[in-house]
Amino acid sequence: MTDVSLTDLRERVVDSLSVLLGRMLGRELPDVGADTRLFDELGLSSSKTLELLLVLEEDLDIQVDVEEIERRHLASIGSLADFVVTHTVED
Repeated sequence: MTDVSLTDLRERVVDSLSVLLGRMLGRELPDVGADTRLFDELGLSSSKTLELLLVLEEDLDIQVDVEEIERRHLASIGSLADFVVTHTVED
């Protein structure tokens, strides 16, 4: 992928995560952005985060290799988006 397509994918991932998080948590999240902390601010659990990744894959029609996911990748929407961009499996 080129830098432009990686940047575009990251933006799409952040946007999708913002929408999907609201659905999963059952509430509107008007101030959610890349800096929003998944555990501290939103109260997400590790299992909910993995569920979120599965929904994200379906929403964006991508496949993410989650074999290397670590706690640091789950710190914020932005860090999760960075992980998704660098671990998207191309067909």
